[in-house]
Amino acid sequence: MTTELDNIGGAIVNGVCNPEAKDIVVDLGELGLGMLFNEGILKEIPIIKTVIACRKSWAAIHDQLFLQKVARFLSACPPFTDSEKETFIREHLRDSKKAKGLSEAIVLILDKLDDMEKPALLAKAFAAFVRGKIPHECFRRLASAIDIGFIEDLKVLAYKPNAHWFPYLPNLVRTNLVNFEAHPDYGNNPDGEVRIGFNISPLGEIFVKSIKDSF
Repeated sequence: MTTELDNIGGAIVNGVCNPEAKDIVVDLGELGLGMLFNEGILKEIPIIKTVIACRKSWAAIHDQLFLQKVARFLSACPPFTDSEKETFIREHLRDSKKAKGLSEAIVLILDKLDDMEKPALLAKAFAAFVRGKIPHECFRRLASAIDIGFIEDLKVLAYKPNAHWFPYLPNLVRTNLVNFEAHPDYGNNPDGEVRIGFNISPLGEIFVKSIKDSF
């Protein structure tokens, strides 16, 4: 089934391949700063006009993407035992303030995710939280790591044997899933040349265990 989102995406992709795309740069370059924010002028640029023509509202695009993330999150959540559910409800949902904070956090996290494969990773971390394997703070840290990490780097850490990790570890330092280490290499160099290394952090180990459910 073709959706409004597909139509808009197709218009953008086709526009990139269209020779008229180069004209956009020229057209915008000729506009003053004040004129650039005039929506009426932007609507007259051919490819922009095509994109606008195939949408009903920009909010609808956001809503559709968000619902897809929710669906993927829910489908990736494993079934929980009655005991797990009862414990989770008692500890996190019966207090209205805690329940509200958790509910808002889930919505905000899902809304920010920039790849449709990330909700499944988030679901695994959430499952570890529901089952009491990790505390709420740790779940939030994992959620932040999933949010800012590049999906291919995260997938290598999550699904590949650790022998495959090394080329990807530097890319994950900013997620706090990997630690950066630098220290003088006196053993091999009398001048104390600095040796740089990357190791999976304690949070990274929890991330891997959450994805593989191997606590």
